[in-house]
Amino acid sequence: MKILLILWTLWCLLITVSIFLILLLPNLFLIFCLGTFGKNIFVQYNYYVGNVLLFLFGMRKIITGSFPIKYTKPCIYIVNHKSYLDVIIIASLIPYRIKYLGKAEVFKWPLFGFLAQHSGQIAVQREDKESRQRGYDAMKQAIADGFSIILFPEGGWRNQGDSKSKNPYDLQESKLLQDFRNGAFRLALETQVPVVPIALINAQDRFSDLTMLVKPGDVRAHIFDPIDSKLFQDSFDLNHKCHDLIYNKLKSYHL
Repeated sequence: MKILLILWTLWCLLITVSIFLILLLPNLFLIFCLGTFGKNIFVQYNYYVGNVLLFLFGMRKIITGSFPIKYTKPCIYIVNHKSYLDVIIIASLIPYRIKYLGKAEVFKWPLFGFLAQHSGQIAVQREDKESRQRGYDAMKQAIADGFSIILFPEGGWRNQGDSKSKNPYDLQESKLLQDFRNGAFRLALETQVPVVPIALINAQDRFSDLTMLVKPGDVRAHIFDPIDSKLFQDSFDLNHKCHDLIYNKLKSYHL
């Protein structure tokens, strides 16, 4: 079985690299030749790229809740984080104008990081207070420009057996859902846009950073209704509400 998974993982790697290379020149043209218009197209068509990749990975989406997503105005998507697969899943769910807040290390990856940086995605050095403030200000501007923001407020992941991985937030290995950083919810109150929690239920079962093996099968997620941030006076109350919603959904699956 492990040999089959290794072969399947190599197939998925080949597919990912091939699609990336096929789209490289069109992506560069969109980003550097068509300005803001091209960058918007680049971000939005990744919805289709995400769906194609999941299909070729042998993964079938099973989405419950408010799906397809009908809310088209700027909002903040709050997502739990367990796998490198998470970004592809999210891209396959949201066909609208979005920007990701990502750790600065990702923006240093060869080619991928270059595209992320120049397509207008938002980098943050988590250990650096000034970098976090620049990221916060960039998200506020993106919302004002009509974009929604994708945030993983746990600040990373620490799966079972992953106790040695580095993370500035002292994540606990045994936790089903880590505590949420509060910046996303403060941002929601300041900009008065809704928050849409998304529970990615089993992404780590499909691709774990511990084994680095891809397993075909169902990818499950639940999308909650938008939460009106204007109903909250305290960002921590909104934080805890979103955390409870995602935690309870994850807990019901993992019982």
